[in-house]
Amino acid sequence: MNPVRPYRYLRFCAWCGPLFLAGTLLFWGVLGRNIPPYSGGLSAQDFSDAFRANAVSIRVGMIGMLIVTVLYLPWGVAISKVMERVERDNNVLSTLQLWGAGFTTVVFALASTTWLAATYRPDELNPGLLQFVYDLGWIQFDMAFTLTTLQLVALGVAFILDRRQNPLLPNWVAWFSIWVGLLFFGLSLMPFFKSGPFSRSGIVNYWIEFPSFFLFMASCSFFLIRALARLESEGTDLSELEPTSASVNIDART
Repeated sequence: MNPVRPYRYLRFCAWCGPLFLAGTLLFWGVLGRNIPPYSGGLSAQDFSDAFRANAVSIRVGMIGMLIVTVLYLPWGVAISKVMERVERDNNVLSTLQLWGAGFTTVVFALASTTWLAATYRPDELNPGLLQFVYDLGWIQFDMAFTLTTLQLVALGVAFILDRRQNPLLPNWVAWFSIWVGLLFFGLSLMPFFKSGPFSRSGIVNYWIEFPSFFLFMASCSFFLIRALARLESEGTDLSELEPTSASVNIDART
């Protein structure tokens, strides 16, 4: 009989993070023309001329983005399972992190679908309507930031509370997670600005926040994969968590 291998699927889930990150940079960023995005300060005619000229590239990019978007969820599952080894007595933070990852996946899919719809018949839409559809995608993408903040703050708090002499994730990664999650609150200013640092293509709401999130994903994925290797070398079975105080009391009564 083959021995139990509780980590075989989690390794794949952990690697989904780097795969998602690479796919996002290629499909959403390069092909989707989001490095940087079209400025909200463009006139409807200037925007439509530029968008129509790149509609095929954006269409391919958004199709690719919709394919790789699903990878974000298994990455969240891998994080959640490692977080359970830190929480031990409950799974509140790991559950919040997993739900945040799931909702973030939906946000990526909704925004990408909206931008894809804009490329479907761009020549038949008047410039104002085409610009509105593009704006709608960015409103969906940016203004749902609290769902990702939920994930990042729960992750950070859990690993800060890791009392191991050598924590599964370094404390700086945990604090960085919280910082990135709170940094997203700057996006709440985006609807008030079409240009400047708080616009969707501005220095704060784009050039600081997005690279920070991608850098967090890269560093978290690196240490997550190392944490799984460490738990496996220690012979830790993720399914054998320490019993909660409630279960101990029940066992004692029986």
